[in-house]
Amino acid sequence: IVFTGSTLTGQAIARAGVANLKRVSLELGGKSPIIVCRDADIDKAVPVAAMAVFVHSGQICIAGSRLFVAREIHDEFV
Repeated sequence: IVFTGSTLTGQAIARAGVANLKRVSLELGGKSPIIVCRDADIDKAVPVAAMAVFVHSGQICIAGSRLFVAREIHDEFV
């Protein structure tokens, strides 16, 4: 059984799989941080960060949900 989706549904699938001795692979919801270090190429980092959040309207399991930018480049990045 392979499932990608919410944690709540994944828990139910895991319980059902265990009860029936099935192999289960789950990719559940999580937080996907975008980390921008002080030596990042800002001209590349800005559009990549925006795309990570907005591509597919955030409806994918790897959508960026948090943005961490080094203090030294914060103002320029924003």
